[in-house]
Amino acid sequence: MTSTEIEFRTSGHTGSPAVWLRTPGQLRAEAELIADELVGEIEQIVSFAPVEHLFGRLFAQVLPEIRGVPVHHLTHAPTGLPPEVEKKRTLFVCLPSSWLVLRHLLGQLEALPSAVALHGTGPTVQATGEVVSALSGTGFRAVELFGSTETGGIAYRDIAPSGAEAGRWQLLPDVEFADPGESPGQWLHIRSPRLARRSDMTVRPETWRLPDVIHRDERSFEFHGRASALIKVNGERVNLEELATALRNSVDGLDVACLPVHDPVRAEHYELFYSLDRELSRRQLVERLRTVMHDVTPPRAMHQVRRIPRTATGKIAVTALYALTQLEPVAALEGASR
Repeated sequence: MTSTEIEFRTSGHTGSPAVWLRTPGQLRAEAELIADELVGEIEQIVSFAPVEHLFGRLFAQVLPEIRGVPVHHLTHAPTGLPPEVEKKRTLFVCLPSSWLVLRHLLGQLEALPSAVALHGTGPTVQATGEVVSALSGTGFRAVELFGSTETGGIAYRDIAPSGAEAGRWQLLPDVEFADPGESPGQWLHIRSPRLARRSDMTVRPETWRLPDVIHRDERSFEFHGRASALIKVNGERVNLEELATALRNSVDGLDVACLPVHDPVRAEHYELFYSLDRELSRRQLVERLRTVMHDVTPPRAMHQVRRIPRTATGKIAVTALYALTQLEPVAALEGASR
């Protein structure tokens, strides 16, 4: 690492832990690009994102320095917006859990002259669409970013209100597909001046292929899932991230994680972990599962835990999750399996 490079660490949620190095120029270029394209004029920033991670560093540290605006770091259990936040054009830097907070602050958000919520580091949640719906027609706009620690921001789309279909992901202006001749239903393979250098690399890569399955056209794509979350059980394709999100959004207060496992009979399978502050039987959960995802194969096993442990940016802390769990015998759900 040179003296001008800045370290960002990945937790190993989607692979082995790694250190990725970026230059201050890359950080500044990304913050400026996204702010100019998606945010517009702001007078302050309210952030829920830790600055130790790329998303928080970009928009809760680098951007306020560039724009010369104050930044307010909000916890996920505030009693309301700070008084100094009122009556100013505001950028909210959001994680998935931030939307539960914003849902309780609708009156204060509506009173702002304008507000943009920039969402990153994980999928949106049910509260996201509810906030966007409730603030429709006001000066509020919500934008979702698609990217990674190794690539930085890749694409964006406006967040749709509850019940509306999400749009296609649009590439950021300085990003392009690396292999235009490839089949459109392939991995997400990009070229960008903001690619990071992994600590074991001597130079930054010119292109980077992510483990994400997409269907694309010239400058946009549909995201079909991360390869590690796409498994096939009994010949049927299951998107574990989509399944967990659908379940999570179907019951208020329910948190869910679906993790792939090797199975000696079916080769690929998954187990489901859930947390809820009230009683929900396994049978009720299987019924709910079949309601939100018709004909889906039930999990090999279910584990109720006190909470789903997550990293600072909201990703599932897999090792900590297993540490909380007393693993149940596979036979626990055999009666629910097909």
